[in-house]
Amino acid sequence: MPEHTADLMSCWIRRGGSKSQKKWWRIIPSCIWWTISKERNGRCFEDKIRSIHDVKWKCLETLFFWCKQNCIEEVEELVDFLGTL
Repeated sequence: MPEHTADLMSCWIRRGGSKSQKKWWRIIPSCIWWTISKERNGRCFEDKIRSIHDVKWKCLETLFFWCKQNCIEEVEELVDFLGTL
């Protein structure tokens, strides 16, 4: 496990094969951190708790939405890619 956040980010950046997959790998860490942060805030400030399955699903939904917003149009490729995670 990397010791610093910058080290973790450099590990993520090197992942991926095709040009579009490299774009996805750049988005994934932010998506994970965003989802965890939203879940933490919901638990701390709103007394809302989701199951781990629901948190994972929300992360995948967010990733799909962010990819679409960033004009990553290869939807079938993205679905296949998500299946490998």
